[in-house]
Amino acid sequence: MSTVNENKNQSEKTSEFKVWLIAILIGCLLATFVLLFNSNTINKSSVKSVSNSDKNNTSMHSDDNPLTMLKDAKKKTSACTFAKQTQQCFMAKEQICESDLEIAKIAWKYFENNYQDKTGLFNAANNYPSTTMWDTGSALAATLAAEDFGLISKKEFDNKITALIKTLVKLKLFDGEAPNKVYNTKSTEMVTYGNKVTPDGIGVSVLDLARLVSWLNTLTCKHPKFKHQVKLALDRWDFERLIKDGRMHSIKRYPDTGKTKSFQEGRLGYEQYAGKILQREGHALPISSTYDNENRKDVDILGVTVATDNRTPEEYHSSNSVVTESYLMDAIENGYDDENRPIIDNIYQVQKKRWQETGIVTAVSEDNINRKPYFIYNTIFSGGKTWVAKTSKGEILNQHKTISNKAAIAMAILYPEDEYSAVLVDKVRNAYDPNKGWYSGTYENGDGYNSTTTANTNGVILSALLYKKYGSTYQVCDKCQTKEKVADKIAMQCEVTK
Repeated sequence: MSTVNENKNQSEKTSEFKVWLIAILIGCLLATFVLLFNSNTINKSSVKSVSNSDKNNTSMHSDDNPLTMLKDAKKKTSACTFAKQTQQCFMAKEQICESDLEIAKIAWKYFENNYQDKTGLFNAANNYPSTTMWDTGSALAATLAAEDFGLISKKEFDNKITALIKTLVKLKLFDGEAPNKVYNTKSTEMVTYGNKVTPDGIGVSVLDLARLVSWLNTLTCKHPKFKHQVKLALDRWDFERLIKDGRMHSIKRYPDTGKTKSFQEGRLGYEQYAGKILQREGHALPISSTYDNENRKDVDILGVTVATDNRTPEEYHSSNSVVTESYLMDAIENGYDDENRPIIDNIYQVQKKRWQETGIVTAVSEDNINRKPYFIYNTIFSGGKTWVAKTSKGEILNQHKTISNKAAIAMAILYPEDEYSAVLVDKVRNAYDPNKGWYSGTYENGDGYNSTTTANTNGVILSALLYKKYGSTYQVCDKCQTKEKVADKIAMQCEVTK
């Protein structure tokens, strides 16, 4: 039996080798044909030119030979030092229209107002010189979009990226391991969330790091010249305490004792968004990177099945709120797949269903607000309750329910043909300040605009427009890099067969 299998395997290998050899030879023959065809075309052009010159009785010297002149012309045009570079990976599947460009211009206004030249960092909230790695990821996404849409010059883009990378390479790390949760954007000192300097830092959020990694990867794909410097920055980070048992863990320092402790970080939605990003970096995250794990619990809300996290705040002391943002970013950055598509679709459908049944335009997410407590989770589901607004400590404040601009605009971009998308766009189209950017949203109870402006709101909007133009940033780069590897392999094989 083993002899038969061995012969069979040998036969299969021989057949495979023949197929590969034939494919390689065909590729090489086609390449040769193209070269011969181009050469023949040039020669014909040369002969025709010579014939015309003879008819005109014009004396021809070797320096006047049309073929020689053509070659010289090619040499001159190829000598252009700053020729326009074509981007091989990012080929537009859909051009953004004028109204899209207006949305982008409004969003970029926020970043024009909140940039720190010396550090390359952007304020996370308007005129507040503090940021997280999450918000730095949002700002990087915005900068990539601004350059792509022509809102800033290539020179300005390079200046901003160079300054940012310089800061990341020199940034003081929490315990020498990874970026602190918060930094002052002017001084790059580690600070608390209240922007108070803390020399030892307050801890590390691995979710925040993943968001920055996602957009740094897009940067090096779209602009490969920054690859080496970005690697220098990322190689400084130590994930030993941040990844264990197939999950992501944050680090917290207790200010009273100075001691640190590690906690599992991320609930269904954010956990999978970040887990996929870091797993692609080589980290073992078999649990965090999939929605189909032991912590998923499906619930019925208005007849729509919504995936939730079964780890309750009471038992695990961490919010299990279902909001829109993480699912939108999963689609925009990681891309749709068979596992996440029905989950993301239902996040959209359940909000549409609430509008259909109540008339309340619904687009909920976590957002900064312009009143105390200044940050709120507007949720689809949280702690066993639906459609509640909660603080980070779990206090329910439903008077602060809002229609989130980033959620509304991003959902409209992901579902452009659905009737509800038009409703969302109409609701938020004027919720901005032309001199400050897009507001965080509008209060559901009629209490006006939630006029806070942030890097995250405007960054998500710009990244959604980038998705409209190209599709998922990861899938674009992965497809392009796969093609490059195949092309390199065929070229090597052609060299071998010559």
